Amino acid sequence: MVAEIGFTGELNLDQYVSRLKDLGPALDKIGLYTERRTGQAIAAGKKLSGQPLAPLAPLTKAEKQFRGKASGVLRRDGGLLADLRSTRPRSNEVQVGWSLEYAPWVILGTRPYKIRPKASSTLRFYTDDGWRSSSEINHPGLPERNVFEGAAQAISPYAIQVIQEHIDSGR
Repeated sequence: MVAEIGFTGELNLDQYVSRLKDLGPALDKIGLYTERRTGQAIAAGKKLSGQPLAPLAPLTKAEKQFRGKASGVLRRDGGLLADLRSTRPRSNEVQVGWSLEYAPWVILGTRPYKIRPKASSTLRFYTDDGWRSSSEINHPGLPERNVFEGAAQAISPYAIQVIQEHIDSGR
């Protein structure tokens, strides 16, 4: 059995090929959309999948409240949101993420670690019981808060639509 496909009008395959070779404008739109959706997810304390991010530890909540910092997860001073960028390292690729040195630890989590003073002999820190000091702190580690979890499902419908429009329109 052979299926026949008929086209009404002209189809110039060279135009489609050139549009596929230059997906830059479509990828730029997808990158900006992903930036916006990721920022919205962080503001809501959720991953792109819609699942909640790991909650803050009680001591972190106390310290943030004392210092007047933003109360949400991944929202201490606005650094992550301000640094979130989409880039195109290659002509057929878009990446969204951070250039901040600490971003991988905040997003992917850490194992437990020790905090030691650098400038003095003791550390001073605020807890819900007030100020404390110590020569060393055993930090329990940071939980994974991968806001990009579920990105494929959240972004794909928009990405497919933008690429299809790009190919069809030649923009």
